Formats: sequence, C-alpha cells, structure tokens
Amino acid sequence: MSKTLPISEVKARLPELVSGVEEREEEVVVTRKGKPAAVLVNFSEYERLKETLDVLSDPALMQQIRSSRRFYSKGRKGLSFEDVFGEPLQTPKRRKG
Repeated sequence: MSKTLPISEVKARLPELVSGVEEREEEVVVTRKGKPAAVLVNFSEYERLKETLDVLSDPALMQQIRSSRRFYSKGRKGLSFEDVFGEPLQTPKRRKG
C-alpha cells in the first residue's frame, strides 16, 4: 500500500513511517511543493528492485533470457534440477496450521 505525504509531515513522523515501511512493507511517496520527490520503501524491496535493474541493464543476460523464452515457447524441455546439480530437488515441507 502506498501513501503520499508532504516532506513536512514525513519529518515529523519519520520513526513511525519507517516502522510502517519495515513491518507492513508500505511505501511512502514524499512530496516537496506538491510534487513527488522521494520514496520510503522497505530495504528488502529496495534490494530486489536494484537486482532487477542490474539484470535489465545487462545486455548479455537479457539476450540469454530472450533466447530461453524462445526455446521454451516452442515447447522444448530443458534440463532438470537433478541433471544440472546431480541430486533431486528438495522442496520444503509445508507446516499445517
């Protein structure tokens, strides 16, 4: 969920807003003179976004992704986890409750 707040309010409520971003993964758009100026976002979300940008900005990796999409869109099959790593994939057991 995203909120938009003026910088004056963000300054007054920063500890509370940081807790909200950490705990509930909210986003806070900070405005200055009525225009968006910054965003408070959960740190793990920030890292995820940076990693995504790294992938998108790597031409060789993007070419590999496009090539893989074409390969699988033709109904071809790739190697299994066991073929690649020499052991079966272990999936975590779901907890009841």
